[in-house]
Order: sequence, then structure tokens, then C-alpha cells
Amino acid sequence: MGDTATAIGLRDLRPGDAGWIIQRHAELYAADEGFDASFEALVARIMAEFIERHDPSCERGWIAEGPGGRRLGSIFCVRLDDETAKLRLFLVEPEARGTGLGKRLLAACMDHARAHGFR
Repeated sequence: MGDTATAIGLRDLRPGDAGWIIQRHAELYAADEGFDASFEALVARIMAEFIERHDPSCERGWIAEGPGGRRLGSIFCVRLDDETAKLRLFLVEPEARGTGLGKRLLAACMDHARAHGFR
């Protein structure tokens, strides 16, 4: 990706992102790990639960967006209990791997968790 890696921004979820997250997790895990359609159903349940029930005061999801609005990754911080957050739906598109995007997504999630009092 060269210099375009510096043009990747992190943003909140928008309409349409959930479908992309479900699709890309299903496609990449099938291709890379041999997962079947049951994994897609699991990702869909996780995504639906976040959309329907997340607490915006302490939970958050990010989309990594490259030039032209291309989605290149995702990560979520979800409360497990009052002291613990869980990282969910962490994905970096193959074309963006090796650019430091994964580290940026992980840092955003960890910083958010710590700022909201999670261990």
C-alpha cells in the first residue's frame, strides 16, 4: 500500500459497516482458516448484539478507512463486566497488513478501554 497507509483513518461505525464486517470475516476466515458458514452466523450475532445493546458510554467500534472510503479493518471494545473489556471483531484486510494498521487499531481499542476504567 506504500504511502496510502498514512492516509488510513479510524472512524466510528456507519450504516452498512455491519454487513461488511460480517462478510469480510466470513470470507477471510473461510479462505485462510477453512471456517464454514457457522462462523459467519457467529459474527452476525456478535455484530447484531453490539448494534442493539452496546453502551456508548464505554463501548465502541472502529472502522479503518482508506483512500476512496475503502474499508480496511475493524475492531471493537465491548464491556465484559464492570472491570473488564473484551476486544471483538478485529480484522485487517490482507492488502493493509504490514502497514502498522493492526497496531493502530489495537492501540485505539486499548486506549479506549483504559480511559473507561477497564483492566
